Amino acid sequence: MVQRLLAHVRDRGFQLGPIPLGIDEQEREVLSYINGETLTTHPWPHWVWSDSLLTQAVDALVAYHRAVVDFRPAVVESRLGARQLLADEIVCHNDFAPYNSVFDEGTLVGIIDWDIVCPGRPSWDLAYFAWHWVPLHPEAPELAWRSVGECERRLRLVADAYGLEKRTGFVEEIIERIETSRVGIIERAQAGDPAFARLEREGHSSEMERTIAFVHSIENRLQSALEA
Repeated sequence: MVQRLLAHVRDRGFQLGPIPLGIDEQEREVLSYINGETLTTHPWPHWVWSDSLLTQAVDALVAYHRAVVDFRPAVVESRLGARQLLADEIVCHNDFAPYNSVFDEGTLVGIIDWDIVCPGRPSWDLAYFAWHWVPLHPEAPELAWRSVGECERRLRLVADAYGLEKRTGFVEEIIERIETSRVGIIERAQAGDPAFARLEREGHSSEMERTIAFVHSIENRLQSALEA
């Protein structure tokens, strides 16, 4: 399905995904390589947290959502499983984060890792985006965390640039989105998925638990910033 998805959004003008090249003899999906720099080690360069790049990334998410809105498969399939697409849902990228982006001298030139697409409201994708691009994490020098005030400002910038109309409850949706990732890692690790087992060993579910507590602690401030 990812092949059809990428072909569809490319046909609709979204050029940041890899080009779908079909299935090889081992039944593996083949995609084009996107030239550029990826974020493989911490700390990430400070330019990752520039307002300019944040706006570029929001624009990319908007472009994807516009391109995918009329892609209506009967069932959305990925490594997460298969589910029908409801009327108010799109096929979310579901992992639109700096670590799944390709850059050229600080400019966003590609979005990769399309293996966990899923049905969801557009705001579900935006909630994940805000979590990782603001970023909404407890204090973490490797993520260039600065202050709660900066979290408020950058979250408002994300919402404004996206054109988010329904803002009431959006911070709660971010928390729900983080919790879904946390539970998903645990459940898929227990089911024997090697990739998720590695994430669990590396402590990602525990990190997400701390992140949820942090976002809860500033939820009213974030929500007020969105609605100001």
